[in-house]
Amino acid sequence: MPTRRRLTRDDRLAIVRERAKGVTHKALADRFGVTERTIYYTLRTDKERRRERSVRTRQVSVTVTEDELRAFDAVLARQGISSRSDGMRRLIQAANGVFQPDETLEGELRSFRASLNRVGNNVTQIAKRLNEAKQKGIAPAFGVASLAQIRSLAGFVLAFADQVNSLAERRRARIEMTVDAALRELADGAE
Repeated sequence: MPTRRRLTRDDRLAIVRERAKGVTHKALADRFGVTERTIYYTLRTDKERRRERSVRTRQVSVTVTEDELRAFDAVLARQGISSRSDGMRRLIQAANGVFQPDETLEGELRSFRASLNRVGNNVTQIAKRLNEAKQKGIAPAFGVASLAQIRSLAGFVLAFADQVNSLAERRRARIEMTVDAALRELADGAE
C-alpha cells in the first residue's frame, strides 16, 4: 500500500491559492500526490478557519412567533445543531443561494397572468351581454352554451388555483432543500 503524502502548511496555502485560480480538484490531487478527498477537505478546512477567524461585530435580531421558533428549533435539531446563533449565521452566509430569483417561477407566473387575463376578458364579455340584454328590457339569453362557458371558466379558475398552489409548494420545497443543505454544511463543518 503506497504511503500518502502529508501536506505541509505551504502545500495547503498553495492548494487554496491554485483552486481560487480555477485549477481542478483532480489536478491539485495529482500535483500534490494526495486524493481528491484530501483536496476537498483542505479547502473546506481553510474556509472554516477563515470563517472562525473573522471578527463578528454586527448583531441581528428578529422577532418571531412561538410556532415559528419551534419550527426553526426542529430544523436545527434535525441537522444536529444546538445553537440558534450558529443556525442563523449559516443561513445568513448561505442567503445568496437561497434568495435568488427563480426564473422558472417567473415564467410560469407570466403564463398564469396571461391565462387570467383571458378569463377576465371572457367574464367581461358575459357581463356585457347580460347588461345589454337588461338595458334593452329583454331576458338575457342564458342557454346551454352560456352555462357551459361559465362552468368552463369556473373549472379553469379551480385548476389555476391548484397550479399556483403546486408552484408555491415546489418553490417552498426547493428553498427548504437549500436551507437544509446550508445547515447540514454547518453541522459537518463543526466536527
